[in-house]
Amino acid sequence: MSTSLRIGLLLASIGVFAIIVFCVVKRKVNIKYSIVWILWALLSLLMAVFPETFYFLAHVLGIEMPVNAVFLIMIALLYALTFYVYITITKHNEEIIKLTYEIAALKKRVEELEQNER
Repeated sequence: MSTSLRIGLLLASIGVFAIIVFCVVKRKVNIKYSIVWILWALLSLLMAVFPETFYFLAHVLGIEMPVNAVFLIMIALLYALTFYVYITITKHNEEIIKLTYEIAALKKRVEELEQNER
């Protein structure tokens, strides 16, 4: 890996990490949702500082090119993130349905109370 590429990757990963931390501090992003992005920045930082690690990882996994090992890891992280988001959306959907039923019951109760007052 060339020196200019390593420096660019190092700067980009530090920049991404700083943006994520800034968003978490300003409460624009929840910490539990930012963990995958922090892992991405740390993995990029690791790759910039120790590119030999990915050569070794690619060799152990039987992958011809180290960049393919990086893609494999990133795709696995994206699958994990997608599954986590799917679980979260499912929970929120169930909560919305429960809240809709509660609102309907409360609305009916208010209408009954208004009719009794007349």
